[in-house]
Amino acid sequence: MSSHIVTLQRRPNSTNLPDDIYLESKRKIGSVFTAGGDVVRGLSLAEQKALLPEIIGVSPTDVSFTRAVKDFYVNFSIDVPKGGVDLDIGVDSDGTPYNLLDYIKYKFVLAHPYVAKTEEELSGSKRLKYFIQDKNKELLEASVNLQVRKKAYKEFIKISEDESKMDLVLRVYGERPEKMDVKEKELTLESMQEEDPDRFLEVALDKDLEFVSLINECLSKEILRKVGNSILDGDSVLGDSMEETILFLKDKKNSGTLTSVKAKIKAFS
Repeated sequence: MSSHIVTLQRRPNSTNLPDDIYLESKRKIGSVFTAGGDVVRGLSLAEQKALLPEIIGVSPTDVSFTRAVKDFYVNFSIDVPKGGVDLDIGVDSDGTPYNLLDYIKYKFVLAHPYVAKTEEELSGSKRLKYFIQDKNKELLEASVNLQVRKKAYKEFIKISEDESKMDLVLRVYGERPEKMDVKEKELTLESMQEEDPDRFLEVALDKDLEFVSLINECLSKEILRKVGNSILDGDSVLGDSMEETILFLKDKKNSGTLTSVKAKIKAFS
């Protein structure tokens, strides 16, 4: 492993102060106590014994160690300037932090009630005053999302070259492809893959795509009906879920039902 930099950032200005005054004002994260009266630490007991002696200068075997640890956290604080403060939270192959104090600070703010783990969490509470920005994680997520979008687009191109496959996918989405021309089908599918590439891939690559599409078409045309999660052919329950219904129709001993359902669709058309 290598260094892993995260940044402890202030919450964007939501006060009545002008931005320039807000940014220049001093901000400090200090000690805080739990409901039980103990000081928040962030480190487990084992981590405290392994990591803190080097910082506080007291051995974990010393009778004063527990008191020294509490005093350390009671007086612990982190200045957060307007640009945030970088913390190296990387560890080596043995789990030893590259920057011990940065790691201790990181574990502390993770447990702090005023610190959100992501910027998105800030919207959920006015109490939160800081957040952790992990650019490494953001870049990785962006890269993964890009790969998913690229893969979804490739599948869209393949599907758009086969109108029957377009119809299958559209029906899984609850659309009525028989009411669309080819161009409308293509544009609808393009919109679907752009809006939610993960979902599009899940549908397009589903090994049971034909059966899901068939069942959805039957439901839309009331050839089959749904009661709760169960799917029925008349009064006969084919399955208590989409998955069970697919297994039922794929079973060769139920080929008569499958043939009957397909014939009803053909007659309906």
